[in-house]
Amino acid sequence: MTTLSVGEIGEVRLTLRGEDENRILATVRRWPHWLRVDIERDPGDPQRCLAITLVADRIHEPIVRDILKRSFGITFPETGGDAELPPEAPPRSRKRRWH
Repeated sequence: MTTLSVGEIGEVRLTLRGEDENRILATVRRWPHWLRVDIERDPGDPQRCLAITLVADRIHEPIVRDILKRSFGITFPETGGDAELPPEAPPRSRKRRWH
């Protein structure tokens, strides 16, 4: 489940949980405006990551929302919240038709 939250201290937080969200992480991880990354680990198995939270300045919130909407079809309410990542679209066939 993906969570978008807006903090009162001027931050926007994108929390990714589960392997399905790896495709979101692969898209946004190198974005230069993240201020920090918080990693939540499994207390029973420190090698296992339970969630990753990417934090940016609130002025970048519209860009984060736009990336999530255009790339993954995820739209959040104005106040933020949780959303399920839709299934990945099947790959397009690369066959060309010659007439």
